[in-house]
Amino acid sequence: MQPELTSTVAPPAKPTRTELLRRFLEAYWLRPENAFWMTLRSMALGQVPLAGPAADLCCGDGVFTFLHTGGVFDPAFDVFSAVDHLDDVRDQHSDMFDCVNDAYHPPIVVRPESRIAAGTDHKAALLAKAQRLDLYDRLVEHDANTTLPFEEDSFETVYCNAAYWVSDIDGFLKEMARITRPTGRVVLQVKLDSLKGYTLESHRDSLGDRFLDIIGRGRAESWPSLADRATWESRFVAAGLSVEEATPFITRTHAHIWDIGLRPIAPILVRMANNLSPQTRTETKRDWVDLFRELLDPITDPGVDLFPRTEEPGEIQYVLALR
Repeated sequence: MQPELTSTVAPPAKPTRTELLRRFLEAYWLRPENAFWMTLRSMALGQVPLAGPAADLCCGDGVFTFLHTGGVFDPAFDVFSAVDHLDDVRDQHSDMFDCVNDAYHPPIVVRPESRIAAGTDHKAALLAKAQRLDLYDRLVEHDANTTLPFEEDSFETVYCNAAYWVSDIDGFLKEMARITRPTGRVVLQVKLDSLKGYTLESHRDSLGDRFLDIIGRGRAESWPSLADRATWESRFVAAGLSVEEATPFITRTHAHIWDIGLRPIAPILVRMANNLSPQTRTETKRDWVDLFRELLDPITDPGVDLFPRTEEPGEIQYVLALR
């Protein structure tokens, strides 16, 4: 079944930063710190043409890429309307989004400006959600620690914003190079290990394990390939890739705001929001999005940093060519 199309309006001009932030806030309103991070990520990615055919590795439910490529949802849609495992999120670190049902059909106002040739992820439920966006020509369930299910030289652009989750990072980078055409580019957005110093994780001795477990829910343990900039760049060389562009877009200030945000209470907020009447939920979400758009707009800029000295960014975008 194709996603519901609520309008046939032609694709708009490239959105302003404020409009892009609003679109991400509408989709991720109960986690506004994630919305502004994704806006920064999209702004950085917008500097690079995603020439086709393109692959979106570790694409999840596809919502980020849908919004980045110009898609527009009805404001009533958000990712929290189809969740599960809320009682297990805090202590068992369950993924509330790792579920899908027949009712999940995001209402689309404007379709993306282009299609993505292939997307991969290791969670079948997330791929089922991505399928309903009608953005990808092909979706493949795949563990990024294993050989990619594509022929050599398959794609002009290979994009991934989750490589730091992969345990066998050297193998993954070589696989990305293998499936990229000689004229193509690999676009990677990676977190640096400086991020740990920009979060409360660096104060574990004072705050204690339980405090940080509630705040982080195991996220730090899920970043096995986190490294400094020099290490990432040496990995690229070993994989047969050379750096063409390096664009920092997450500063220490961004990282500190994102560190806690509403993460600890997100499951409770989701439960409350999903038990509101449709009218009350819509009105509450509208006011919430308006407020956080005003609060976050001044810092949704890759150059904003309120600290006097930052050694490395928290996240950086690399454009890589085959060596």
